[in-house]
Amino acid sequence: MTTIDEVISTPGEILLEEFLQPLGISQYKLAQAIGKPQSAVSDIVHGRRAITPEMAWLLGHALGTTPRFWLDLEATYQLKMLERREMPEVRALA
Repeated sequence: MTTIDEVISTPGEILLEEFLQPLGISQYKLAQAIGKPQSAVSDIVHGRRAITPEMAWLLGHALGTTPRFWLDLEATYQLKMLERREMPEVRALA
């Protein structure tokens, strides 16, 4: 049986597993390339920090993707995490 935790990848896991590891780029090297502390990259990789628009822009330029790619990953992840929570009932206004 697969749990929801096994299905949802954080944007940081995708950064690590689909970009950094295959390309042989360390978190430190990425941090140097984008002018951010290595702790910022590490926090994203370990799911402790969300990808902001600024970080999406930096990652996109450093890794040959678009900022939208990273923002979409983050938004999708955040929405899936909300689906796991008990949300209040909302009455449609229109």
